[in-house]
Amino acid sequence: MDDTAVSRPTVWSYLYWTLVGALLGFGIIGALTIGILFMAAAVALGFAGQRSHTLNNRSTRGIIAGFAVAPLFLAWINRRGPGAVCTTIDHGTGISCGDQWSPWPFLAVAIAILIGFVVAVRRKDPGPVDRSAV
Repeated sequence: MDDTAVSRPTVWSYLYWTLVGALLGFGIIGALTIGILFMAAAVALGFAGQRSHTLNNRSTRGIIAGFAVAPLFLAWINRRGPGAVCTTIDHGTGISCGDQWSPWPFLAVAIAILIGFVVAVRRKDPGPVDRSAV
């Protein structure tokens, strides 16, 4: 079959699976607190997506991109690290300090995940498996 005859998944289906991946990623980084709720939501959306004919296609690879959201978020909230970071509070009348990690390892993980997503999306589907030869 010609690859051009196969319909491409819609952007919305990729976004759906990216949301599932993001929920799983946040579930992992927040596993000791609220993460279990994120994981439960991801599992529920995953089962619903697998039962849907419009979502159960190559767009499930969007889960990989969704995993990159959590490390990107960690890189963003640690963007002024590493070390002690102080900010003014109460309209400049107070100061609050806290330690931040280096954002670079989180950014590197997110980039590696996104490269994996691009590789997975560009990979051609092998097509149906011929089980008659077995």
